[in-house]
Amino acid sequence: MSRYGKIDILWYDVSWPLSSPEAWESRKMNRMVRRLQPDIIINDRSQVPEDFGTPEEHIQAQGPGRAWEACMTFNGSWGYMPCALDEDWHSVRDVVQMLQQVTAGGGNLLLNIGPAPDGSVPTQAVPRLTGVGKWLAKNGEAVYGKVDRADGRLEWLPLGKWTLKGRTAYFWCGRWPGSELAIGGLRAKLKKASLLPGGRAVRFKQEGQRLILKGLPAANPDRIAGVTVIKMDFASKPVQKLGAGYVLI
Repeated sequence: MSRYGKIDILWYDVSWPLSSPEAWESRKMNRMVRRLQPDIIINDRSQVPEDFGTPEEHIQAQGPGRAWEACMTFNGSWGYMPCALDEDWHSVRDVVQMLQQVTAGGGNLLLNIGPAPDGSVPTQAVPRLTGVGKWLAKNGEAVYGKVDRADGRLEWLPLGKWTLKGRTAYFWCGRWPGSELAIGGLRAKLKKASLLPGGRAVRFKQEGQRLILKGLPAANPDRIAGVTVIKMDFASKPVQKLGAGYVLI
């Protein structure tokens, strides 16, 4: 903390084998770190909460206002795994769906690749990472920048999920319905709908809480991950309440 210039993050790993922050002297150690690096942020693995959470091998949003990142392996191993089969590796589609989930929860995705002993990226990871990069180059608007949490605002649907920025909602459609898509429970008036990338306008009809998007391509237009993002601009902050079969009052 005193010999390498400005350090941005202190990322503790597991705190095993000691069982308490008192045994590790975590609070004393972190106070020393902050004296030496006043602008640093510290993760939660010294057994005290500190600045951000790090759920591992699962994606779980932290409480409102708390920073977090999901720490996921690419093939089930943190280290180099030359014996991993192709099917052990997450697909481009899997990683894109992880990105949706962490973005909707206001978090970050830490995706481990398990580099080879010479530091190179494993062969199986390259086409998958390249595919994710190509998808983000086309659809990054739904991920990057200041995003709002979607939980409590927009609900899970069988055909896809949401990310959110103010009055703009992004529907990540991974199960393409064909030329029409019906979405229920929306409590805001839609002003405009379009497809990413390119902004091709989508016709729509909205009656009460039921929205029907019309004139969509017959097949999913995204050839990279099979996840097409539909951008929707609303007149007010969108809220969706489906009710799951019961009446909402």
